[in-house]
Amino acid sequence: MPEYPAIIPNKIKYDSPSGFVNVGKYIPPFEKVKKGFGYKGVVVEDFKTGQLQCHICGGWFENFNSHLRKHNITSNDYRTKFGLSRSTALKSKRIRLRQSEVMIALRKGKKYQNVFKRNNLFAGNRKNKLKSAETINKYGVCDLQIIDRVLKLKEKLGKTPTLIDLKNEYGGGFIFHIHKRYRSYVKFCWKIGLKPVTSNHNPKYSKAYFIKKGLSAEPSIRILTTNEGRALYKYFKHGVKEWKKAVEVAKWK
Repeated sequence: MPEYPAIIPNKIKYDSPSGFVNVGKYIPPFEKVKKGFGYKGVVVEDFKTGQLQCHICGGWFENFNSHLRKHNITSNDYRTKFGLSRSTALKSKRIRLRQSEVMIALRKGKKYQNVFKRNNLFAGNRKNKLKSAETINKYGVCDLQIIDRVLKLKEKLGKTPTLIDLKNEYGGGFIFHIHKRYRSYVKFCWKIGLKPVTSNHNPKYSKAYFIKKGLSAEPSIRILTTNEGRALYKYFKHGVKEWKKAVEVAKWK
């Protein structure tokens, strides 16, 4: 029978038949379903029986296909409503393993062939489609998980972590998600009740800073670092041209 080496048992306490559930590769904390049961973007599986919990009624089942008819909802609509990926099977691991065994036997016998087109609805990297809450939970980058990681690092360091601290601890991808979602790390810190600090790697720039730099050397993009080049347009909307004019005015003062 085939195995799933990528799925690592992750046992947590829960109100289930056995008292524990397996959330696999999902990284807590999770956002609770407001009107229903379980967590958004998480398939809760009882640790002993392997049954899955219905987000709507809280019941435990091995296969959702027939059960969802009682709620008058299709499996795809159910996945969308509760933040699950389109490719997520609403079946217990036992049933999935059995079906996988059958399909492998069919493929080996060349009795079944199915090739998905690029960017199909079930592809993991659907073009121009938002990632599901389930995908975000697997990478630990939902809102609750980002806040939890930042607060844990704060306790470890004894101060509000800088972006460099976050990068060293969690990698550059974590910084990417913070900027993509909150635009500004400083605003994010104020939002969660932390006092932001300035990193030595990213000094505070100002209009006076660039004028002083332009007076010491000919104003040109060549004398700027990558971070300075990006910050320049914040103070001089027309870029180097406007910067040169400001430096010329400063020379006459």
